[in-house]
Amino acid sequence: MKQVDDNFALQHPEAPKKLNPNDPAQAHWVQAWNEEYADELNWIVDTHFRRFFPDAPRHLDPNDPSQATLIEYWHDIRAGIETGTSQWNWSHPPATHDDSAGGTGGTGGAGSTGGAGSTGGGAGGAEGQHPSGDHPTVTVHIDESQFKEWVHTALEGAHYIGDTAEVLGYVAEAAGAEGSGLVWLGEALGPVGTVASTIVVLWATAHSFGTGRRMQEQQGFCYGVMWQVAGEADHHKGFIDWFNDSAEELRESFYEGVLSGRAKANDAAVHNRVMLLVAYYQAHGDELSAAQSRVLNDLWHHVRESDAGRDFLSWPQPQSMGS
Repeated sequence: MKQVDDNFALQHPEAPKKLNPNDPAQAHWVQAWNEEYADELNWIVDTHFRRFFPDAPRHLDPNDPSQATLIEYWHDIRAGIETGTSQWNWSHPPATHDDSAGGTGGTGGAGSTGGAGSTGGGAGGAEGQHPSGDHPTVTVHIDESQFKEWVHTALEGAHYIGDTAEVLGYVAEAAGAEGSGLVWLGEALGPVGTVASTIVVLWATAHSFGTGRRMQEQQGFCYGVMWQVAGEADHHKGFIDWFNDSAEELRESFYEGVLSGRAKANDAAVHNRVMLLVAYYQAHGDELSAAQSRVLNDLWHHVRESDAGRDFLSWPQPQSMGS
């Protein structure tokens, strides 16, 4: 999982870029990566499980016979995600609601599943409860409080959003009237400009002096943030002498800004803010590239200190000076 690698690199910057499980000297790094992987996988499983069983107990108890079927379903979802093999089909939203999970034992209370390892050991006693390939028929829905709790968790960087499809999935599965998810996302994010400003507010003061060099560093910062989140390599930009700044000085300032932006985007909270904003524009009808362009320019309009230069930055390729 890319998000596991990204989270591991953030938490252990001193670790080798590529781990070797056969190297005894890296055993502690391999163990730490495996723990990160298990936490991320269990979080994903819990998220999918809650969509099918919103009334399940927050912590499943393997010693409670009435929860045996729910535990088996949890492990089956995990198997489907981890290995691509599962007894039941969990790939499509169910059509109807059944609080008893197909009539095979009560949920034992309201709430959702807990964190990693909350289901405990192996389950049993559910064989033959459903035909092979079927899944329990329950409504997939996320209420307003659950939705906003997930957004706030992402804003705090507690969960790493790997793709905007994850956000759009939550928007689509929001309970209530059509479009509720988009409304809730907007309410949870607050003004788009405020989110953009929080991304740049902690950026260290620009190193370059002079309008031209400082402006290039600020543009580079915006591109660095967006290229990092989008998984884009640095793009080429051409420079020309501008007033008292040489083309080489402007180039250095721009790519220093790119480095700062990429470093900033390695913060999970910053990465997630960009992802949420991009998804917000996508949910309003923009294609992915257009949504990314909007966020790039949101950042630019909040970081720029001078009216000199371009009002609009092109995406993903920056426009060369003089063109």
